[in-house]
Parts: sequence; structure tokens; C-alpha cells
Amino acid sequence: MAGKPAQNDGLIQTFTLLTANDRSSLTQIQQFIKDGGGQTNHILPDQALIAKVPPQLLSQLITFPGVAGVYTQAVELATMDSYGPGARRFASAWNSLITPQPSLPGVNFITEAQSGNHADAFTAPDVSAGKESSISGASVTPGYYQTSEYMAGSVAVGIVLVESNGAVDPSTENWTSDEKQLVFNEIVTALNWWAKLEPKAQLSFVYDDHFSTPLPTSVEPITRSFTDQQYWISDAMKALGYNSTSYFTSVRNYDNALRTLYQTDWAFTIFVVDSSADADNYFKDGYFAYAYLGGPFLVLTYGNNGYGPGNMDAVAAHEVGHIFQALDQYGGAAQACTRRSGYLNVENQNSEASGCLSNVNSIMRGQIYPYTLGAIDPYAAGQIGWRDSDKDNILDPLDTQLTITLSEISRNERQITGSGTAQIIPYPSPNRASVTINTLTGVKYRFNAGSWQPALAADGAFDETGETYHIISTPLEPGLHLLEVAAFDSAGNVSDPFVSSAVIIPNPLDPGPNTELYTPDNIVANQALTLNGVAYHAQREHIAQVEFRVNRGPWQPAQAQDGLFDGDYEPFIVSLNLPEAGTYLIEAFATDTDGFVESEFARREIQVTQPLTTVFLPLLTNVP
Repeated sequence: MAGKPAQNDGLIQTFTLLTANDRSSLTQIQQFIKDGGGQTNHILPDQALIAKVPPQLLSQLITFPGVAGVYTQAVELATMDSYGPGARRFASAWNSLITPQPSLPGVNFITEAQSGNHADAFTAPDVSAGKESSISGASVTPGYYQTSEYMAGSVAVGIVLVESNGAVDPSTENWTSDEKQLVFNEIVTALNWWAKLEPKAQLSFVYDDHFSTPLPTSVEPITRSFTDQQYWISDAMKALGYNSTSYFTSVRNYDNALRTLYQTDWAFTIFVVDSSADADNYFKDGYFAYAYLGGPFLVLTYGNNGYGPGNMDAVAAHEVGHIFQALDQYGGAAQACTRRSGYLNVENQNSEASGCLSNVNSIMRGQIYPYTLGAIDPYAAGQIGWRDSDKDNILDPLDTQLTITLSEISRNERQITGSGTAQIIPYPSPNRASVTINTLTGVKYRFNAGSWQPALAADGAFDETGETYHIISTPLEPGLHLLEVAAFDSAGNVSDPFVSSAVIIPNPLDPGPNTELYTPDNIVANQALTLNGVAYHAQREHIAQVEFRVNRGPWQPAQAQDGLFDGDYEPFIVSLNLPEAGTYLIEAFATDTDGFVESEFARREIQVTQPLTTVFLPLLTNVP
């Protein structure tokens, strides 16, 4: 590491390289960065990653086994060659990522030229519009067709370049090494744009490389209409071993294989068609870049209708918005303001169609300036799932409900054991199947509002949407203990409310009934007051009654919270009317059904304050 590193919100952007492919080590480094408060954004499996890291972790990163270097500035590419060709390609993308890009003049381009004469977002033919609500079946995790429901979490990205071999069409395009590298650099920069735009999404992208060695096709894609994609995409997928009757099925199979291989939440494919020798840089029918809403893929051309290869990142960023359900907003797309899309079913009210509620720069309007500005409007953000309705810093699709049960509690002398289940309930989608990418990260328990202790996962690890857990406590002191259990998930959600249970540890020196009193704060004289308490029996006998008194006055009956004293654990209520400010002694005791009386009363002193008084001043007026 040399020079002054670039920092962002206290985090330093770093490039970490291993000496060789080692998935286990790379996974450990990712976890180390996450645990230390950092975020991995880009991964070259299984040799390198780009991450934002707290400064104090840098010196520790370099000590991980197999780490060749940790860089905070541009690297000399020749020094990467000894670590394999993948390292050089990824290092080139890193250099491009941290090299300042020239800024456009500060001009408002809201009314700039349209991005095209037609919409560039389609619905995949194998997913009928309006059928999203039944697409995943009973599972709460994303299914086969749900490869990009909302933009958060980890994403596998297959980058596929195709190369014509002249078998059907004359081969007029040939990828060069520099062109292939530029494509990768621009795509990484585009995806980094999204990762920077919303830190709460915790985006990370892992790349599957089919750009360094393009896949063969018998046609020359750029000379044909975009509808002829069936031929060259089928050729590319066959070269990868995916040979279905539908090329959409082949790409979906590939996407799902990537998701499984790299253990990501989502996956999609980027196809890039060479157009270096093409005069207009678009397909025969005028399309030059397009995507399918919700996946499974998007298509770019090298020149992108005059945007040029150097602006491929802006074009790719727009198309990636479609992959995660965002609609077009530029005028040529003619998208209605009221059209809805995405997991949260959000309207398209920033469309340039007439009558919309919003008119601001946004990536979904296309062109370069919104990309340079880092602009996305609230409607497009909502369509990709970037909405935080309750302002808790957890995006709505990640803001799941956790349920937890507690059963089979048992006592062995002074040790408590128990078990139960924890479950994640997905944030409900209004129109699509409700799914979650969250996983349970732990179940914890505590006694009497003390420190939390970890429970044990029945299968050895908390890493699914549903888990069975076990509790084994340390020895507890005799008396009544309130056990609370909570579940936690990967997005920071905590089960609310906690599940709780009263636990009684017998005291050999006090085997009879016992009571506890709970006193509130801010007690005011002459106000109706209710104290809560609980009576319990260490030997499991039933409580028959509870009595209380104030300042050693006459004993009075308390009320069972459930209306009847008939168990060994009975919450009760004491109703008081304390007329004056001062200190009051409240005492209570319980009697069991055998007539045994509590040996030591429960005692609590409470402070009562004088109520605030309102002084009315006469209103004086001058009467002429």
C-alpha cells in the first residue's frame, strides 16, 4: 500500500488480491470485512475483491493467508501477470473504477433529447404479465423465475460476449483485447454506480467471465434485427452447455446455476454484441440496448447508438435498472405515469409522459447527465425496492417480520433448557409473490432483562429463513426469572415482541409461595394507580390468594390478572388511590391452596408527587 488512499464516509476503497484462486480464503476475507463494518462490492471468483473497508482493518487484511496485496490506488498492470490473466483483467477494472472521470458541464439536461424512439424494456415471453403473484409457489426464498426481484444483496453477473464464426453470416466484427477489457471495465463501473447510490442495499456483484473468451455464434448479431437474438443467444448458451428448446430457458438455467455456484441472492446475464465496424452501432431495426423487466438478461452493443464505448457504463446502468423492475421514463418510451412495476408495485410518476407528478433527472430517463449526477427519482427507486417507509434504515423488501416460539422448557436443578423455532416472514409484495433474501443470523436469550446470550441452532448454523434452536442456561439463583428469547436476521431485524416465559428456581430455604411487586415511575397523588405483580410457588403448588396493604394498614385482596388464582404462576393487579404526595410502603404476600403463607412479604417503597396545579389569572380589560 502506498500513497494517500481515497476515502468515503470513513471507509477506504480497496482492491485485495490473492496469490491464487481460493474460495475459502476469499469468503473468510469477505466475512472479516463485513464483521468490521465494511462492504464488499465486486468479486472476481475466487481470487480478488473490491471493497470499502474501515481504515483499522487494512493492516490485518494483508496478513490473511494467501493475500498477495491490498491496494488503495491504481496498480501497475504488469505486476499482476504472475497471478494469472484474471488478476490483470480485474486490476484493470479497479484502475478504471478509481480513476476520476471527466465531468460534464453543470447543465440541467431534464429536457434533453430522448434516449430512443421506443421502449427498451420488455417482459420475458416465458413470464406472463400479471402472473407474478403465483410464480414462486409456497417458498419464501426466491424461486427459479425470481432472479432479480429487488436491487439489494448479492448478485451474480454473467458477462457474455459473442463472436461470429462466419458459418451462416459473413463475419464483419472481431473483438480485440482492448475492446473486451473496456467492456468489462464499463460494466463494473456501471454496477459500482448502483452500489454507491444506496448503501442500505448492501450490493455486491460477482462476475462470471465469458468476455475474455467470447462465445461463438454462426450469425453476425449487429447486422440483424434484435428479434434474431434467438439465434446468437442460443449459440452462446449451447457453448456453455445449456441447450433448451427455449433460449430464455437456457439463460434462466445459466442464471440459476450462477446463483447456486456463487451463493448469491440474484443473478442475470449481460450480452454484449460487437459493433466496432458497424456504421450506426445498432441492430437492423433500430435497437441498440434493451433489457427484460426482472431478467433474465440485458443486451448492449459496443457503440450503443452513438453513446460510444466510453459511455457504455451509463447505458448499462440504465438497463440494469430494468433488470430490477424499473420502467423507462424517457418520452420516446411512452410509458404511462400510472403504470406500476416492481416488488413494491410503484407507479411511474417521473415518466416524461404528460401529467406525471414528478419531473426530475433520473437514470431511467436515459442519457449521460443523470448517470454523471448520480440521480434516481423516488418512483424508479421504489420500483427497484429502494423505499424505507418506516425510516428505520432497512429497505422495505428487507424489512421482514420475525416470529419466534418457545417450547419444551425444562429445569435440571438450577439449569434451564428449552427449544423453539424462529421464522422469517417476507415483506409482503402487493402484486408479486412475497419472498425474502434475508436469513436468520441468530437466536439469543436473556434472563431478567440482563445481557443476551446465544442460543444454539439445531442444525449447527443460523443461515436459513427458518431454524430450530436450543437454550442451555448457566445455573440460576433461586427465585423467579423472566426468560426472553429474540430472533435476529441478516438485515438487522429483531423479532418484536420477544417470546417470554417465567422460570422458577426453587429455594430449599423458602419452599412456599412468593410474590414480586413492580412499581411504576412518576406516580402522582390523587390519580388512579395500578401496580402489577406476580405470585408464584417454588414447589408447583397453586396460589389461592394474594393480599396487600399500604403503610401497614389493613390487608386487602389483590386481583388475579386472568380473573382467578388457580395456578403456580399468577400475575396480579393492585389498585391504589394515594391522596397525598410522599413515600408509601406497599407490601404483599401470597397464600397457597394448602394454607401455607409466604414467609417474607414483598415490599416496595414508591414516591408520590404533588399534581401540577393550574393558576387562572383574571383577565383585565379597560372599559371606556
